[in-house]
Amino acid sequence: MPARNPAQPKATDESIRAVKRTVLGRLYGRAPLPNLVGLDAPLNSIYALLSQTALNNEGNSALILGPRGSGKTSLVQRALSMLSHTNTNKAYHIVHLNGFVHTTDRIALRDIARQLLITQDLEHVLIGSFADAFTYILNLLRSDDESTAIPPVIFVLEEFDLLAQHPKQSLLYTLFDIAQSQQTPIAVLGVTARIDVLDLLEKRVKSRFSHRQIYVHNMASVEEFVQIAREALCIDSSTVSEAFAQQFNKRIEDILTSSTVSQHIEDIFEFGKDVRMLLRAFTLAVSQISIDNPLLNASTVESQFALTNTSAKMKILSSISLLELCLIIAMRSLTQLDISKYNFEMVYDEYKTFMSRHMMAVSAGGAMKIYKKPVALKAFETLVELEIARPALVSVGEGSSVYGRNDLLAGTAAGIRAPKEYRMVQLMLEPMQVVELVSGRVDIPAVIRRWAQQ
Repeated sequence: MPARNPAQPKATDESIRAVKRTVLGRLYGRAPLPNLVGLDAPLNSIYALLSQTALNNEGNSALILGPRGSGKTSLVQRALSMLSHTNTNKAYHIVHLNGFVHTTDRIALRDIARQLLITQDLEHVLIGSFADAFTYILNLLRSDDESTAIPPVIFVLEEFDLLAQHPKQSLLYTLFDIAQSQQTPIAVLGVTARIDVLDLLEKRVKSRFSHRQIYVHNMASVEEFVQIAREALCIDSSTVSEAFAQQFNKRIEDILTSSTVSQHIEDIFEFGKDVRMLLRAFTLAVSQISIDNPLLNASTVESQFALTNTSAKMKILSSISLLELCLIIAMRSLTQLDISKYNFEMVYDEYKTFMSRHMMAVSAGGAMKIYKKPVALKAFETLVELEIARPALVSVGEGSSVYGRNDLLAGTAAGIRAPKEYRMVQLMLEPMQVVELVSGRVDIPAVIRRWAQQ
């Protein structure tokens, strides 16, 4: 066994396992973060709604809307945790449904009965209407005394938009109807990333919904983004010694404030503000913690960030030909001129104009020529096949449009009569990705490199 570095803090095998279990649980989403960053307002709204149902027997319904990775599920879990600590005497039930799992109303009804610990055979009940079967299940929650009230039930509907696509929307109609009529104290929380989910609801379902919507936004600043990583990685002295916790947290702070990691975090923030992508970059370094190396390795974190920031699309583009790269730069140049849609003729004209103007400089920097139009067209079709250039939405009449994934290659599509050289496309790369693509190649002439960086 290699000797332990004397500069490393002392740690026991039990404390190392506790740290890895705690931190990896947060990074993978299995354990909640100690504090939710920048989500106080929606958390208070959700907790107030749930407490009104659990404590005051009120019926409520609401939708929690926000992009994926913004913390919607974490908010619901934290509000339920707060409610469990506040409400110590009164009984209530919690039911979790997910649109990915509960693909039909019958499956959802069976799982509702399972989560409510209903052990009776429900086959004879499922023959009737959904509303009757659901009411029967709720009545089973009463105690032996028929005069007692049904305890409050909280329904959390993940992927609400998929549940809204069930035929007749019987599940949603029944839940919203009971919540509105105050027959039984239930709270219905729909969680979805679709901002237009209300348009999916039938008129009868929409009329029963309270139209209360709680919006969850992505982080507003890089500082809040970094604070989320700090909350996930730092530990307290509940399971380890105070000295070890201080040294561990100091290493975390040094890594998060280093220039390399800070730049990677800023890139992820600018790209999509995806918290899960940020936390995944630390999983390898945390999993490699051991007694001999109880602190995070900065180089491992940096290499993992580099792999995270390299998309599969960029890996494919690293091996394209120089002509295909020039066509990508030409499309980027047209985009910078506020031309959002362009065809092959426009791209080739931009490429030919630049090459004619800089032919002498290109020849001095490396052997290169202006390719003829048929050769460039084949390279352009390759970019469409790789979905680097996507066929644009084309209007074919009043209020109608046609979009095909590979309209450029599919011959004549409905409403599209132009030859493929004149069909409009859009570049699916950001300007900085084009610069990154060129900077990663060593076989690019200097003038082409300057063209990409303009």
